[in-house]
Amino acid sequence: MTRMLALVGAVFFLSACTSLVEKGDKLYEQGMYQQAAEFYQQALNEDATDVEAQQRLNQARYKIIDRGLIEVRMLRLAANQVGAADKLEAILRNQSSWHIEAMGAQAATQSEEIRYAEQFLRTQAKDLASSTYPDKFRWFEHKYAFLVANAQLTSLLTGYQQQLSEQATNKCHTLAEQVQGQRFFLKQLAQKYCSAWGVSPTFKLDQRDQSRYRSIVFNKQLQLNTSKRRAHQQLIDGALRELKDQFQQSIWYSPFGDNVLNLTITADVDYQRNSIQKQQEKRYLVKELRLDPNDKSKQVEVDIERVYIYPQTHYHEEYSARLSYSGQLATMQFANQYIDSKNNRTVSHSADFEEAELTPRTAKFLDQTGAFSDYLKHLTQGTSEELTKLWANQYCQNQYAQNSTENVLRCARVAPDDDYVNSWFERQFGIDYKAMRTLYGA
Repeated sequence: MTRMLALVGAVFFLSACTSLVEKGDKLYEQGMYQQAAEFYQQALNEDATDVEAQQRLNQARYKIIDRGLIEVRMLRLAANQVGAADKLEAILRNQSSWHIEAMGAQAATQSEEIRYAEQFLRTQAKDLASSTYPDKFRWFEHKYAFLVANAQLTSLLTGYQQQLSEQATNKCHTLAEQVQGQRFFLKQLAQKYCSAWGVSPTFKLDQRDQSRYRSIVFNKQLQLNTSKRRAHQQLIDGALRELKDQFQQSIWYSPFGDNVLNLTITADVDYQRNSIQKQQEKRYLVKELRLDPNDKSKQVEVDIERVYIYPQTHYHEEYSARLSYSGQLATMQFANQYIDSKNNRTVSHSADFEEAELTPRTAKFLDQTGAFSDYLKHLTQGTSEELTKLWANQYCQNQYAQNSTENVLRCARVAPDDDYVNSWFERQFGIDYKAMRTLYGA
C-alpha cells in the first residue's frame, strides 16, 4: 500500500512538472520566450533533474538573446547609442548569469554590436574623464562593466585613473572641510567616499548628535482593574521591549545621540464579572408500566414526562482596555492609541443526570491575557513606519534650512527617491543618490 501511494505521488509530481513544461512550450511556439522561460524555470524549481525543462529553458534563453540583439541593432540604427549599450550590457550580464555563450550567427551578431559599442564607450570615457565629476566616470565603469570587458577596454579606462583620482581627492578634501559641528551624516558620506579613493582626511565634529536619541525611557501609567494583573504587567513589559527594539533600529537612534526619548505608556484595563443563580428545568421522558385501558388484566409501557430542576450560574463579563503611548520627537508628537472592549455571557452547572441527558457544564470565560496581547500588538504595529515618517517630515520638508547639506543626507536615509535628495547629489557628484550608494555604500 505504501509503495502504491509513493508511485501515485511520483506520477502526480511528474505530471505537474510536465504541465509546466507544456505551458512553456505553448508560449514558446507563440514567440513569448520570456514567459516560456519562466514556466521552464518553475518546472526546474520543482525538479532540478528535469533534463527536458533545462533544455527548453536554454532554448528559450537563446531566443531571448536573439531578440535582444535585434533590439540592440535597431537602437543603434536609430542613433540611440545609450539605449543600444544598455541593452547589450543587459544581454552580456544575462549570459554570464545563465552560464551560456553565443554561438554561430548569434555570436557573430553579438561581436559586431560590441565593436560598434566600443567606439561609443571610448568617446564616453574620454568625455567623462575630462569632466569635473570623477564619480560619473566610476558609475560609467560600473554600469558597463561586462561590455567594457568584452570590448577589451579595461586598460583604456585604467589609463584615466590618475586624472580621476586627483579630481576625487579634491572633492574629498572639499567634503572634509564641511564636516564640522553637527554634520554627522556628512561625515559618514565623506568617510566612505574618501576611503574609496584612498584618502584619509580628518574631521571636526561635536561629541553628541543633537538630531538623534541615545536612549528611550518609559513612564508607565497603569490602571489594571483585573484579576490577571500580573499577566497584564508581563505583557506590557514585553510590548515595551518591542517598542525599544523598534526605536533602536530606527534612524532616530544613535549611541552618540544627545537626547533621551521620554515615552509615556498608559494602560487602563477594566474587568467586571457578574453572576446570578437561576433554576433551570429539563423535561425528559421515562417509560412506566400502566394498566391497559382496553384490558385491565394487562399492563402496557407508556412514556411519562418528568421535570428535572437544577441550578445554573449565569455569568456576564465586560472587559475593556485603553492603551496609548506618547512622547516628543524633535518638535513632533510621537503617539498612538488603541481602544477596544469585549462582552461575554456564559453558563455553568454541576448537574449530572443521565436520564435527562445532562452532564456538568463549565463556564467559558474571556481570555483576558489573549485579548490584551492582541491589543498591544495593535498598539505597537507600524511603529517603525511612523518613526520613518516623522524623520521624513522633519528633514525632507525644510529644503531651505540653514544646514541644507546635512538635511539632504538625513532625508536620503529614508527617502532615496526624493527630488530634493537627488538634485543635490547630481549637482555635487554628477549622479543620483542610488548610484552613489551602489558605488560607495553612501
